[in-house]
Amino acid sequence: MSDTKYLSGSEFKLHFRDLLASLKDDDQITFGAGDLSFLALRERGTKVGQRVVQIEFNETYTVTSG
Repeated sequence: MSDTKYLSGSEFKLHFRDLLASLKDDDQITFGAGDLSFLALRERGTKVGQRVVQIEFNETYTVTSG
């Protein structure tokens, strides 16, 4: 299993600032290879100091054995 991956707040803003500024209400957004759906934003950690924001996704497919 891999280590948890993080972006700092400044890295996240750098990646998404231009996108958010130009995003229109009817634009469509996909996640992963188009096989994930957005579930929730959650704040983890303490209420004071450095925050951890978790973006959660759903899998939109089922895996069957064959």
